[in-house]
Amino acid sequence: MGFNTSVIVLNDALHEIENDKDFGKKLGKAVRKLSLPHTYGIDISSGNHANVATVIETHHADYTSLLACGGNCVSVLGEIYGYRHNTESVQVQLLAMLADNLGYKVVKKGK
Repeated sequence: MGFNTSVIVLNDALHEIENDKDFGKKLGKAVRKLSLPHTYGIDISSGNHANVATVIETHHADYTSLLACGGNCVSVLGEIYGYRHNTESVQVQLLAMLADNLGYKVVKKGK
């Protein structure tokens, strides 16, 4: 199934991306660089912007990454095996993983 990569694009700089004939090459280079060990958050420059986009993380398509996006940046909160993140079971796995990482447990409410 391959790999997936998460990228954040700064909408204020879309005009720079649209006019940058080399943006695709820059994106490809950043994704390949991100695949190296201990490499995180590769900024892509264009025009007079240092970071019109940032390549955040890459993972195998059989996994799901949990990301939080805001403030012009993204945090990787965790990753689990399983790609059906539109199902309750995988959503509960994601919730439990995040809770466990923070020292909490997930308990289903009683009816």
